[in-house]
Amino acid sequence: MFDVILETWDQGGIVLIPIFLSAFWGFVLVLRTSVRLGRARGEAALIPRFEEIARRFEAGDEGGAQAAAKALPGVAGYGARLVLDHRTLPEASLRALLEERLAHRLFLMERHIPLIQSLAAAAPLLGLLGTVSGLIHTFQAMTEFGTSNSQLLSRGISEALIAAQTGLLVAIILILLGHRLEGRITWLKDQTEYGVTLLLNRIGRQRHHAPDPSEKGLRP
Repeated sequence: MFDVILETWDQGGIVLIPIFLSAFWGFVLVLRTSVRLGRARGEAALIPRFEEIARRFEAGDEGGAQAAAKALPGVAGYGARLVLDHRTLPEASLRALLEERLAHRLFLMERHIPLIQSLAAAAPLLGLLGTVSGLIHTFQAMTEFGTSNSQLLSRGISEALIAAQTGLLVAIILILLGHRLEGRITWLKDQTEYGVTLLLNRIGRQRHHAPDPSEKGLRP
């Protein structure tokens, strides 16, 4: 297996170096983005879990609500904890805080996606560059030795085909992974926005129905 990899590397030419560097960096970015997302997709929808947090909060079980918020993945848990930890702030201040903090978290999740897509787009172009390089070497061999030296001709053709094949393979993998991450981010963002809005509405309703201490002092 290792011999096959070395032979392929030798036949693919120098263009394989930037192709493999693009693949390595792309996979690193995919891994980092997946870690930031947490264990989101593959679980049940997060909305029922936000509703459970809201029910516990309304029932006065603040400890249970905090525990349920900590169990939420990624930015969803971060948003739920922000709401519960800063629920005593005025509504406008609380919404401004959530908008600022959640926007920063979403930026951290999404910032590598454009670079992953760029690396996926660059890989087949690098493969095409390897194809052109291999064809140039083939024509040079034909010019110097004619068609009698089949080994040199096959080497140039192999360089052209291997470079194109590797570039396309890297591009396909990175495109699929990038779209997968985009789908996870969109799903998690939608679930988080709904859940945070739900918690804000429940807190606002509780404030509205809470007795005013000043009115209590005025009663005979």
